[in-house]
Amino acid sequence: MTRKQITLALVAACLCLEGTAATAREDMDRLVLPAQGTSIDLESGLVRKNGVAGLCVEKVSRAGPNTLVVAKSPGDDIPLITLNGAPSDMDLDGTGARLGTLQATRDGALVWLRHFKTGNKQTELLEDGAVRYSWPAGNVVRLLRATGSDFVLLVDVPGQQSRLQKWPRETRSTQEAAPVTLVNFDGCVPARLRFDKHHVWARMSCDRGRGDGIYRIELDGGAIEKPVNRSETAEFVSLPKGAESDGQIAVATVSGSEAGLHFYFAVKGLLLAQAGEVRACSSDAEGLQSWNQSYRLRALASLFEKTDVSAFADLAVKSMSLTLAAQDGANDREGLTTPACGWSSRIYSGEGKDRLSLMINQAVIANALHKGCKDLGAACPARLRDQIGQTAGCLAEAFEPDFDVEAGLYRIREDIDFRFSGEVAPWNWQLSFAGLLRALPDKNLTLRANTIFDRFLKEVKRDADGSLWRYWPESYYREKGLDPSGIRDQRFEDTGHAGISLMALAGQAGTIDASLAAALKDRARFLLGFGPETPRDLDGSGPRGTRWFPAGGWADIAPEALGEAYAGPVPGAQSADALYAYASLFDPASDFDLRLDLLLCSDACVPYRSLSYDSWHAFLDNNPFFVLSRNGPSNPREN
Repeated sequence: MTRKQITLALVAACLCLEGTAATAREDMDRLVLPAQGTSIDLESGLVRKNGVAGLCVEKVSRAGPNTLVVAKSPGDDIPLITLNGAPSDMDLDGTGARLGTLQATRDGALVWLRHFKTGNKQTELLEDGAVRYSWPAGNVVRLLRATGSDFVLLVDVPGQQSRLQKWPRETRSTQEAAPVTLVNFDGCVPARLRFDKHHVWARMSCDRGRGDGIYRIELDGGAIEKPVNRSETAEFVSLPKGAESDGQIAVATVSGSEAGLHFYFAVKGLLLAQAGEVRACSSDAEGLQSWNQSYRLRALASLFEKTDVSAFADLAVKSMSLTLAAQDGANDREGLTTPACGWSSRIYSGEGKDRLSLMINQAVIANALHKGCKDLGAACPARLRDQIGQTAGCLAEAFEPDFDVEAGLYRIREDIDFRFSGEVAPWNWQLSFAGLLRALPDKNLTLRANTIFDRFLKEVKRDADGSLWRYWPESYYREKGLDPSGIRDQRFEDTGHAGISLMALAGQAGTIDASLAAALKDRARFLLGFGPETPRDLDGSGPRGTRWFPAGGWADIAPEALGEAYAGPVPGAQSADALYAYASLFDPASDFDLRLDLLLCSDACVPYRSLSYDSWHAFLDNNPFFVLSRNGPSNPREN
């Protein structure tokens, strides 16, 4: 057997022989998503989607007579993509590009976006392997439809309003082609879009008193008027066949207590998107283990710890098993700078071709495995627990040469193709790796970890709005020749990397005293005070945007501040770090109340069904989105 075959056999053993059902109070064996044609065997981890089965079947879609399948095996850099059973080459290997939206057309073409993280950082639209259009760095492009004659895209150009545009398929000259603007989203920020024959339906927020909600806009330059349904929580949903008849669009609004809403958004996001943890097969080539799966694992394990529902444990065990199966050693990728126990990436090197095992990625993944297994308790199989511990020890040894005794901090490895190679590592790297060290039995490594935490705390500043710190340790700036006044001129940390640092701090007992805890909460309240478009940097500086909305470790450090903000949809609510925040904030001991109103929309939105739940058990037992099979289901109150 090859090394990868042995790894797959071990994954199967962990998933099938060491199931969690016997240790959990709420015993379930299957998750079914009727509207998606998807079922997940929670004991084996097998996902069956529209007749196609596998551990990590990400997508099965049909366009006329054509069937598109996207799937991965453990450790794959890029998915296996087949159209009508024939493999398709996405030309991603070694390019430093990420695969974006992928669609098949009714006439049998394959259309996709790819986003470059290196070089010019452009976004490209390809059809059957040929680049059709390209947008420069800073543009955000979403492929929505590919018709017989056009590509329909949502394009965000820096400094301009979002535009829904139609780009022609028939031309082969990208220089001569010009888009037709269907909708100019003047004063509005579209989140999700749906189409009927003559309209685009938008879930968005708008200025000039129009507010948040569902908007119906005529294509070909239609005006944006008042929403057909005004609600901050309105969202498009997919219901089982029969409900959305005659082209009607299904919409849901939700209300209730903080606990009810935290649970709703966490569970719905985790179970409906990437259902069955199908991204867990990924390598970390595109950062999917470090910046997606690690947060989802933490969220699932947290929900299991709070509810004892076996489905969350089963999905977490599948996630951990596949993450470990994606290590470089199991996939013949280890080398001098890529340890066998790590997960190397391809999005950070100069041209995106070299595999890099950056310390931050390794620590984030390993810490999530450790915390996930800890939260699962007896539901974490012994085999996984041992492998997770061995992985942490192996990573500590692998990065030992990068510790600078004189500086008392880690450096970024010198002999790699990375723009900061040889520099003192940023604080989120230092703190995350210190968290890994502190979980090991070696007392010397524990002492080193404590010293790193102490160094960070000494560099934390405070003003009237709470705690502040910079991305780099002061020793980094001193090596650049800056004196204290020059260091004071450097910008403070951004909210995203701050969330990584805070997640590392939150897991360290005794590290944060009452005074610092209060100052961190003040900082969270300060940032949330800007609304959904928060500033980039901790002190309120830098550009403002939804991408900087606090998530991840902010929920661990400042639950009181984030609790109200997350009692509803937040910017990027489906992102992995936001799902973790919802799960972390959910308090099973708090009052639970949840009301779900379903509407069907055509010319207007009319009530279809209302459901009320007085416990999280009731929501899991009977909801319109998914079914967890077990004995003794109860019905929600229907109004």
